[in-house]
Amino acid sequence: MSYTQSVLYAKSGGGGKHSSLAIVLMTAALFVYGPMISSFIPRCMAGTLLLHIGIDLFLEGVYDSFNKFDNLEYSGIWFITIVMATKGMSAALVAGVISALSTYAVQSMTHINPIRGSMSAATLRSSVFNRSPEASAILDHNSTGRSKILVIQMQGHLFFGNVALFTDRIKELLAEKQGSSDCPWIVIMDFTLVMGLDSSAAHSIGKLKQTLHQMFRIKIVFVTGSSTGFPCEYALRKELESSVENVEPSFDQKDRSTSDESTVLLPLAANFGSRNNPDGRVFDCLDSALRFCEGTLIAWKDPTIVNNGEIKFVDVASSISNAGEWSLADEQKIAVGYLANLCQGEESDDDMKELFSFFDREVYFESDVLWKQGDKSNCTKLLIRGNLLSLLENEAGSTEPIQSGNLIGELGLLLDTDEQALCGVSQKKQFFTV
Repeated sequence: MSYTQSVLYAKSGGGGKHSSLAIVLMTAALFVYGPMISSFIPRCMAGTLLLHIGIDLFLEGVYDSFNKFDNLEYSGIWFITIVMATKGMSAALVAGVISALSTYAVQSMTHINPIRGSMSAATLRSSVFNRSPEASAILDHNSTGRSKILVIQMQGHLFFGNVALFTDRIKELLAEKQGSSDCPWIVIMDFTLVMGLDSSAAHSIGKLKQTLHQMFRIKIVFVTGSSTGFPCEYALRKELESSVENVEPSFDQKDRSTSDESTVLLPLAANFGSRNNPDGRVFDCLDSALRFCEGTLIAWKDPTIVNNGEIKFVDVASSISNAGEWSLADEQKIAVGYLANLCQGEESDDDMKELFSFFDREVYFESDVLWKQGDKSNCTKLLIRGNLLSLLENEAGSTEPIQSGNLIGELGLLLDTDEQALCGVSQKKQFFTV
């Protein structure tokens, strides 16, 4: 009957201190006066109550769970139900333990490949596109450029049952590339699609950095895929990071005058050390890791580029005296400045103004959706003010913030392809749209 009371309490919407206190007081009163009260309650009422709760629990466990579990797990539910109906509750508890262990054993033997795939950074570039000609030449060269960065993406759950396969596959993958033209210097291990790590897997990954460096003389960069870190209780990030302070560079438009790539990213990459140093880095998103690794390649090839700096971003918004309210003329001035930042060539101010003449002003509000992943691309937008959030709907919900001063949608417009990600508004903003 106590179990029945708990179910009724939950089904009746019970919750909070007052509800819990009320059920405790009522139970205490029934414990004292229950025997006297029960003589006045018809026996059929208790039977009806138990029958109602039994039917409700059966529907919740068997009917409502249909299509929510795979065939093996759902078969276990029916197995427990049949044992409970024929042998009683005690036998059903034993059946539940057997079903859970059997399901775990079978799923452990048929797990998905922990490595989703690998690719060169030559086809997976960072968002930094306004590098100097010297830096671009280094990154585009086959022997010194992005082809020397290998991105390995993990997926699913990493635990003691598949971590040995995981580490062996990575070693085999790197061994196959040794001596070839695409032998990597830097490996990015992306954990964005990893849903969970147990302590055994976390410890193995911690040792993997040293092992790979000793075997292949490569640098390892890790991507957590979340600002909260790796999906485990173990302090894996602390173990993976090198002794050098790991400060992830910020590229918000408001900070670009002091935090552009030339003043933050490349010196940080230069301090990453040579290939003979086993230092490691951990970043929250893949784009930050790619920016850092590209800067490292530049620093290794020609440190003078680090000292001389890259092309500068101009902090256009800071030139407006009234930061709170912008006039239409202010917005147009900022838009032209952002276009100049994006082009970074020999274009004149008149060229930028002529390019801006093709844009139309638009305003969006929080929670608005600009387009969804797979929509037909028909425009490109220049973000003047506010924040956007790009979401990959088909890739475990991976997100990327978009700051003001960025151009979005240009790839789909020029190549006549569908939009690659859902783009939504996280803060009220103004656009100019072609």
